[in-house]
Amino acid sequence: MEKLLYEERIKHLETELQKATETLTEYKKQQEEFILMASHDLQAPLRKLSTFVERLIFKFKEASGEEAKSYIDRIQLTVKSMRAMIDSLAALSNITEAEDDFQKCDLNDLLQKNLEDIRVIVPENNAEITWSSLPVIEGNCTQLKHLFLNLISNSIKFQKKDTSLQIKINSEKINEEEKKTLGLSADKIYHKIEIADNGIGFEEQYSEKIFQPFQRLHGKSDYEGNGLGLAICKKIMEKHHGIIYAKGSKDSGARFILILPETSN
Repeated sequence: MEKLLYEERIKHLETELQKATETLTEYKKQQEEFILMASHDLQAPLRKLSTFVERLIFKFKEASGEEAKSYIDRIQLTVKSMRAMIDSLAALSNITEAEDDFQKCDLNDLLQKNLEDIRVIVPENNAEITWSSLPVIEGNCTQLKHLFLNLISNSIKFQKKDTSLQIKINSEKINEEEKKTLGLSADKIYHKIEIADNGIGFEEQYSEKIFQPFQRLHGKSDYEGNGLGLAICKKIMEKHHGIIYAKGSKDSGARFILILPETSN
């Protein structure tokens, strides 16, 4: 009798878990559809606004006084910020909608290309970026390149004032014990890649919050951004069946840890 009740209880819990999973899946789908529609529908009015601002600048900027010029400059910055946010929303949506077009990606090559992309930014910010040999991963190379670019740019953005920025990137294979701890498949090879800096860091209590869309720990007046960069990183990692998490402490730098399977199968 007790065994029967136990089995019925287990079956009931499994049913409830299935319902909860389906509800969560539907919620995520609706959220992704909203992001897609929002990023698409906002493009048209923003293009019109940009056109009107350009005409306003052409006609009045030289002839107007300092106060009017100040307003025009602020409008330009606002439009620029809006465009960046919409582009980030579109990127987030595109990652979700993209097919799993995976191929072998040499992360060393992708990182080198990223450094070429930010070669203007790095000297200006007095940043030194070093890395050990990185693995070859099956994945979407464009998305993985974007992942590293976002994380490096994040370190550059949140560097300490009057301090030489150092970004160190290391890689190692996950051992069997770590696989068990992280709940990873025992028959797959995983690589742990750590991107560490000596920037302003963050309080450990915010280590999960920073990956949520539109979450900011600092004011826009202090640091630019729209709060979507790390959310995009998380979405890319999910697309690659990987894990991303962060560790840090205030004024002592941040570490972003990526766990990626070597193959997609």
